[in-house]
Amino acid sequence: MNILTLENIRGLIRDFMIVSHRTEDELRSEIEKYAPLAREEVTSDDLNDLYDEMRIRHGVLIETGAALVAPGFEPWFDSRRRNDTDWFYWDRYRTQLANSGFPGPVLEAMNEKTNRVIELCGDPRADSPFDRRGMVMGDVQAGKTGNYTALVSKAADVGYKVIIIIAGIHENLRSQTQTRIDEGLIGRNSDFSRLENARDDGRVGVGLIDPSREPSAMTTRQADFRKGQADQRIPLVNMEKEPIVFVIKKNASVLKNFLNWLKAFNLSHGGATIDQPMILIDDEADNASINVAKGPEAVSRINGQIRALLNLFSKSSYVAFTATPFANIFIDPDLQHEEAGRDLFPEHFLIALDRPGNYYGAEKVFLGETEDESGRPTRDIEDNEPHLPLKMPKGHQVRDLPESLMTAIRTFIVAGAIRDFRGQRDKHHSMLVNVSHLTSVQTDVANLIRHRLNEIIRPALNLHCNLSPDEAEMNDEISAMREIFDEEYGDSGVEWENILPLLDRVAGRAAVYEVNSKSGEKLEYPEVKDPENDQVTAIAVGGYSLSRGLTLEGLTISYFLRNSKAYDTLLQMARWFGYRPDYEDLCRVWIKDEARRWYSHIAEASEELRQDLRYMAASGASPRDFGLRVQRHPSALEVTARNKAGAGQEVIVDISLSRSRIETTVIHDNGHGNEAEENRQAVIRLHESLADYSSKMAGESKLYEAIPSDIVKDYLQDFRNHPDAERTQTGPVIRYIEEREDENLDKWDVVFVGSEKADAANWDGLGYPLRMQGRTPAAREGGRIVATSRRFSSRGVVRFGMSGDALSEVREEAAAEGTKNIADSAYLAKRSRPVLAIHVIALLDKGTGDLLDEPPVTAWTIGFPTSQKKGKTVSYQVNTIWWQQNRGEIDEEVGEALDREE
Repeated sequence: MNILTLENIRGLIRDFMIVSHRTEDELRSEIEKYAPLAREEVTSDDLNDLYDEMRIRHGVLIETGAALVAPGFEPWFDSRRRNDTDWFYWDRYRTQLANSGFPGPVLEAMNEKTNRVIELCGDPRADSPFDRRGMVMGDVQAGKTGNYTALVSKAADVGYKVIIIIAGIHENLRSQTQTRIDEGLIGRNSDFSRLENARDDGRVGVGLIDPSREPSAMTTRQADFRKGQADQRIPLVNMEKEPIVFVIKKNASVLKNFLNWLKAFNLSHGGATIDQPMILIDDEADNASINVAKGPEAVSRINGQIRALLNLFSKSSYVAFTATPFANIFIDPDLQHEEAGRDLFPEHFLIALDRPGNYYGAEKVFLGETEDESGRPTRDIEDNEPHLPLKMPKGHQVRDLPESLMTAIRTFIVAGAIRDFRGQRDKHHSMLVNVSHLTSVQTDVANLIRHRLNEIIRPALNLHCNLSPDEAEMNDEISAMREIFDEEYGDSGVEWENILPLLDRVAGRAAVYEVNSKSGEKLEYPEVKDPENDQVTAIAVGGYSLSRGLTLEGLTISYFLRNSKAYDTLLQMARWFGYRPDYEDLCRVWIKDEARRWYSHIAEASEELRQDLRYMAASGASPRDFGLRVQRHPSALEVTARNKAGAGQEVIVDISLSRSRIETTVIHDNGHGNEAEENRQAVIRLHESLADYSSKMAGESKLYEAIPSDIVKDYLQDFRNHPDAERTQTGPVIRYIEEREDENLDKWDVVFVGSEKADAANWDGLGYPLRMQGRTPAAREGGRIVATSRRFSSRGVVRFGMSGDALSEVREEAAAEGTKNIADSAYLAKRSRPVLAIHVIALLDKGTGDLLDEPPVTAWTIGFPTSQKKGKTVSYQVNTIWWQQNRGEIDEEVGEALDREE
């Protein structure tokens, strides 16, 4: 009997997926079970689409996290302790997540990982004092708040009495965190005291599930910590059963008042510490928590205050949460200040959170081959001048909007209409506009967008959306949106005729929010009980507040115009990462080409960081070992180095090249001296020196295998490295090779990389037509060519020469982890020999993309296999001015933000 509609089957499968973790085979079998009962209109394609939908939505592929733990820890969170614990707070939070449709496998992953964090913290019921410090590494917009809400729920259950959450440096971020904690842990709207009359007694979230127990909230959604308000509450020493919760801003004045209150009212019997067990969550721990003061004895205010807060409690666990841990790993673990004590290095544990397969992150948005940019959700911004220049002086007035921004706004409206048609009218819908950290510019842009919406877009849609498509498209605005629909969403499975009538509603509901400390506007996303009144359609215009912490619900379209190369700066600005159920295909990011390429580079560096963490966790390494590894990795030369500042003196940086890729990122240009020609001749001489060795073609690339290291060293000696190419300094690289020739650097694979593009230009300098790789430089000035996003090579170039078995092993591991774009470090971990890749580069015009009529330039990449030799590093000389140039604009923004908030 064919009685089941597609929606009937979808509901049955949804229930099946939520109950417990399911494999792909189990999901397929369950769908096939209902196929014979499906109505005639349910096709096999419908069921295949349902399979893909459920597999992605419920994160069937879950990347395994990793943990580094310092030796000497005595476990306390054993099976008996777990069984004896009343999991009141965790159980009701878990129920809340399940009721909201949280996938079963993701809940299981959260449960296991937070158990791991809890067991590495101190035992709150222990008789002796403890001071545990660790870090949890997640992804931008990947659910860190949900994970630490789960963590503090479990902390309350195992016996922690004081829970302190230090949120972002802005009040809107702190308030947003307070709301999440109200809903997930406290169970009551913190703006209402228990004595006030409020609807449902002010209960929210978990309080609607079971209100029988409730922590005390010492902060509210509307108010950060205030001494006068705290004085009216119970001191910590008077607490008996339920914990007390603080959600405070990362602000020097707030922290100062908080510390003074704790000292005045809560020190035990005139002693120096508070006896209640305390857990401190440091959200965005790489921001403002780092000691940025100059000099070995100096301590910056916020860093010193967090350390002082930990020192106030005899039993404390500090858990730093961040998606960009680069700066935290650079903290000196051995630095001891006489007053402030130890710094905030995560010396006891470092954990990577699981990344579900349905996470929409940098890998999906930015990674891929350099020469293949099609199929990505990114769109180039080429018309920002003169209205929105990258370097915007204070006082700059924005008088008009670039057409690309108007295109992005129209795309936002079209995407919203498609979401409406798909049945997502009850889901929030947002757009991000981040073009400057200057609040005056943000105000100008917000007002110009409002003007365009009110005076042009809405009137046009209101008058024409109910006409026939042919009549409607006679209007310029409708015609522009039809063109966007065809170009962007022609394969979305929706017809234009279905979308046209919905455009007016989406545009009519759209509100422009200026999100910064000066505007006073508050962007909030209520629970949608009534789609007509509760659903928010928001165009959020801002700067720093949109760059860290703030979650934009239903973010679909992003317009991003910022100039920074610091890893942590760029990653944190990527608010477009996150979870996009049923509308991932609609997401678009407008961005400058250079910034897009930087994101691609940073995404790969971050993936390699995770890869390193997995390898080191498998070998039983500690956080100290990992910190040393990261600091000694070549990418350390491009990471924000807050501990490297000065007046321009040279610094020696020790780098390990084990399991690393290095490449020339700055090369000599044609027409300035003779270095570029000398480097072309060096490539020709290298090729000639290989004449006695056999070669084979790998696609368009020519590969030589097991070549003696002397040939490689001769080429490196022959190559004129540009002084600004820090990582490829000839002397240090050759010394590294010579120190390991007796290990695994005596035989090399050498590849002359050819382009796979059929229309690539040929170079005959090697005696055969080598297809040249086409590259557009980031800059050509002063006789140098700078690679865009520090790459002349292509992703995956280090796989040349690897055996089929080794390549299969890498791909199988990547598939098991749900990783489509494989990091170079994953290949290097399986290499038995090093590889030297030679790049002959045809230069392209930055404006037109056309091939320039001039000789090619040359560059090289080396991929080193794993070295087992301990303690051997390469010493590079770097100028601190170079460090400062790579710090980006973030430090200025932090300073300005703190000045405004204090």
